[in-house]
Amino acid sequence: MGKMKRILYFRHDKIGDFVLAWPALAMLKRALPEASIEVFVTPVVASLAEACPYVDHIILDTGDDKAIRAQIAERNYDGIVMARSQVRTMFLVRGLGVPYVVAPKLHWYQYCYKHRVNIQMGEGEPVWRKGCRLTERLLRDNDIPIPSLPTQYWDLSAERPKWQAFYQKQADSQLVFVHAGTGGSSGSLPTSHFVSLIRQIHEQTEQPCQFVLTYSGEERKLAEEIHQALADTPVNVALAPPLDKLVDFAKSLVAADMFIAGSTGPLHLAGLHDVPTVGFYAARRSAVHVKWQTLSQAHKRLSFTPPPGRRDGRNMALVDVDLAASKVAAFLNQDQGK
Repeated sequence: MGKMKRILYFRHDKIGDFVLAWPALAMLKRALPEASIEVFVTPVVASLAEACPYVDHIILDTGDDKAIRAQIAERNYDGIVMARSQVRTMFLVRGLGVPYVVAPKLHWYQYCYKHRVNIQMGEGEPVWRKGCRLTERLLRDNDIPIPSLPTQYWDLSAERPKWQAFYQKQADSQLVFVHAGTGGSSGSLPTSHFVSLIRQIHEQTEQPCQFVLTYSGEERKLAEEIHQALADTPVNVALAPPLDKLVDFAKSLVAADMFIAGSTGPLHLAGLHDVPTVGFYAARRSAVHVKWQTLSQAHKRLSFTPPPGRRDGRNMALVDVDLAASKVAAFLNQDQGK
């Protein structure tokens, strides 16, 4: 097979799922810097996909399969990575003559693809490795060396001062973002827990903390409840200024010194910047805190769960918020100024 000049990566689902495709996309771009790395995504992540430094072109999932198939055919792909495999996507590419298509070993329609990969995760393996396995297979089969991955996927350090000014960061403080919403892959930590967590971090940190309550849509109510509960305390806390675009919110997280949430989507956005993340996850057999870990480096990730068990593992009210606060404060104390 000749040199691969154009590759399409399918990842048409939620924000967090697309963010966790960045390692695979980075691998493709590093291995094939002259190639056009393209993605098939949903409209909700379009602006983020356009901003991704590893993506050269996007095809939107408009729902019009006939038009989408025509777009795919027109671009003459050398390779396709079917990171989200469905019957529908199989028919989108079938018969187009794409020289190389790799897909996961899932469901009966896996046999419609010549190149298949077992993406079953091993113990202690994060979900973002699935896309990398598919990408590694494509590279190996085409005699292309597999490159190393970056430690930070989105370097917006030049924009950090601008976004810190946007959040009105004070010179001697640490910006700690707190997102009280919940995603589909994590439980809901009670609002009272977030209030207690913030108060204790404030009391236990040596350098002043400036807390920013972020939210999306109806999550604003949760942020307002927390803000009101802390109104008559010495805690420096404010509601985040509104940002209309997902990509702007994602970029703005470069300002954070820490991002705390029970919602995996915002956590993953923070992880792109290698920001220290604190996640609250249900305790299940699948080790959700490992499965859905952020892209921040390992020493910058903290995670907390309820006591594991069939009954208690999903009860987020049982999270030891005192322990979480002490560990977060200890991290901030040793990491201040970095």
